[in-house]
Amino acid sequence: MIIALKGLPGCSHSEQATEYWMPINAENIDSRIEGVWENIDLGHVIQFDPNGYTVIHHLDDYCVSDPGVVPSYALFAFGAEPDELLLQYFDYRDNSMLLQKPLAFRRVSEIPLCITSLPKFERVSPSQIFDLLWRSFDRYYAFFNERQIDWNALREEYRPKASKSKNEDELFVILSKMLSSLEDSHVNLYLKDRSFNAGGGQLRARLGDIWENGHFKISEREFVSDWHRRVNESVYDVLDPGSLKSGAAGALEWGTIGKTVGYLRINRFGGFTQKSVSRPKQYVVLQQALDEMIRDLADTKRVVVDVSLNGGGSDAAALLVASRFTDTPRRVVGYQVPGGPVQWLHISPAKSVYPGAIYLLTSEVTASAAESFVLMMRAFPRITHVGQSTRGGLSSLLPKPLPNDFLVTIAYQKVLDAEGRLYEVVGIPPQRPIELFPSDNLYLKFGEVLRQLAAE
Repeated sequence: MIIALKGLPGCSHSEQATEYWMPINAENIDSRIEGVWENIDLGHVIQFDPNGYTVIHHLDDYCVSDPGVVPSYALFAFGAEPDELLLQYFDYRDNSMLLQKPLAFRRVSEIPLCITSLPKFERVSPSQIFDLLWRSFDRYYAFFNERQIDWNALREEYRPKASKSKNEDELFVILSKMLSSLEDSHVNLYLKDRSFNAGGGQLRARLGDIWENGHFKISEREFVSDWHRRVNESVYDVLDPGSLKSGAAGALEWGTIGKTVGYLRINRFGGFTQKSVSRPKQYVVLQQALDEMIRDLADTKRVVVDVSLNGGGSDAAALLVASRFTDTPRRVVGYQVPGGPVQWLHISPAKSVYPGAIYLLTSEVTASAAESFVLMMRAFPRITHVGQSTRGGLSSLLPKPLPNDFLVTIAYQKVLDAEGRLYEVVGIPPQRPIELFPSDNLYLKFGEVLRQLAAE
């Protein structure tokens, strides 16, 4: 089967010569793609043979078969340049939009030596694990300059400590301390059932301080969850009685404020069904919820689109939602790995679009794909961005398996706005700053802000 996707809305590569996508049958590989292909930006080597394919992580003299952290590929196409193969993770035969930018691979004429004798790692020394982790970040991490990190100095500080660790648990603690210097919420370290996240945030730290000084009888985690719940529920008192609706398994909530003002809260850019199903099928459910939301808010003059408590999800889902608020095709976001070209993402209006004025509401909690959504929305002139600056963690995650059951994720990709500006670390500042969660009014100020916006 040949899938024509040329020039379709949302296609980030619509300017390329590629016109057709073909499904990958993992049990009977198309002979035209047999062989070895490499994406240097990701450190991925894919070896296709008649019986299937293998994804291999390649870094200098280190190779290891992927343990399942890279999704299976569904579609392939040949690129505009010779020996270029484009691969897609998700099968879009039921969707008219190419929602993920393809990954480009080059044919490898000489197979890396470490691949020809791919080892099943036995236990290796702490120093070897440290070196592989350090080299992985040195090669792929994109934000040392933005975060003012001297990565070489951290190696000098932590490698002697790592070499003296007696077991993986001690090494995990040492590696976590080194990675914490990055203060990057897209940097994670895993060891079996242990996990560490290098991010943080001023609001989260402030909530922790309030909990510690308040002598609450509940745990800190319960305190933060209760704060989140109470802020969410403060919105319900602002909405007109009976107007509240939800869709896509609670990912979207909407209603009206004073009949002429709409409100849409996007809680997350993922998990649009109660059961775990493929992304394309989840996006069908999301589209249905968006259709219903547009119909319900059709008579309002303006809408508050709230992503203030949205921690992210999928940029592809963010694109689908943003397409409901644009009036003309636009360039909205660029993606770039270190040393590579910028891959621009364009957006076109959906079949049903909200026609009124738009307030876009954000806070420091707004992160990851939610920040990509903010960049997309800010490309539209009828949108006013209000609230607080976003988290400043827009990059995608690059997972890298390591020996002895270690796994890291690396922030490897710069996400740029339509003008080429980078907001990693600093966050995306609102056009109109509004304090949402002051320490003396943690819960109720948010509802007051919504009433003020609706009254304007």
